[in-house]
Amino acid sequence: MIEPPWLVDTLDALRGTSARLPHALLIHGPPGWGEQRIANALALDLMRLEPGLDAREVAHPDLRWLQPEDGVIKVDSVRLIVDFLVHTPQSAGRKIAVIEDADRMNVNAANALLKSLEEPPPESFIALSTSAPERLLPTVRSRCQEARIRPGTGHEVRTWLDENGIDRQAASQLAVEYAGAPYAIISAVERGQTPLWTHLDRAARSASVARTVADALREEGLVDLLERWMRIVHGLLREWSAAERPLLLDFAAELAKVRGAALVNTGLNRSMQVQRLLLLWHELLGRIPSPAAPKPP
Repeated sequence: MIEPPWLVDTLDALRGTSARLPHALLIHGPPGWGEQRIANALALDLMRLEPGLDAREVAHPDLRWLQPEDGVIKVDSVRLIVDFLVHTPQSAGRKIAVIEDADRMNVNAANALLKSLEEPPPESFIALSTSAPERLLPTVRSRCQEARIRPGTGHEVRTWLDENGIDRQAASQLAVEYAGAPYAIISAVERGQTPLWTHLDRAARSASVARTVADALREEGLVDLLERWMRIVHGLLREWSAAERPLLLDFAAELAKVRGAALVNTGLNRSMQVQRLLLLWHELLGRIPSPAAPKPP
């Protein structure tokens, strides 16, 4: 896959300072813009491995890659990383640990990592990647040098998606619900994911179809589904008249309310909430003969 220009700038800067990299680097940017790609490329460079490999799948005695399990990074997993870092490198110049989605560390896990950040072992390097740096413990974030990804322009994204063979119409339909984030768009296309607007457009036309749509969306993660739906609503807000917007704002508030409940209540009746929201959506848009999809950002 061709590296996009917005990542090349960050990578070139980091590669230029590879000999004097900090002991801990926090790589972050908006969701779907490639923070994990930066971590992957940097790990391969430092290990002197072939570019294009997936570092998560590389078996190397001096490299470890940690990902969340069931949405969380637990203390035992971080302790294994801490223990790994204190040992002498076997074949590379340093020990490298990458923690993907580092904001998913629970408090105990983050505190376990702190010692390695405060008193880094010799010849060690830790890279944290996240799209939500604000969720990290301040004590963790303050001990890392930050590398922030610059989101690309709309033209850069469209050109890059074209170069990687992504159908332009499919990308355009998905761009709204993924806020134009190119890696999220590619992932959705590769999964064969139906754009959410396609489902919502069907639900807007018929209350009975709204119930069918709820079944079609049953495999979707609730929080992710609601966030994508909110982006579609925000896209419509840019295009609807001032007289129509209050209704959309009320619906957006309802989406936010359910999202908040889903974040704190794992026992929330997902099916019932999605069906209820789709029926509200039907009432909101059902009066419009042919509701138009919002344009990409």
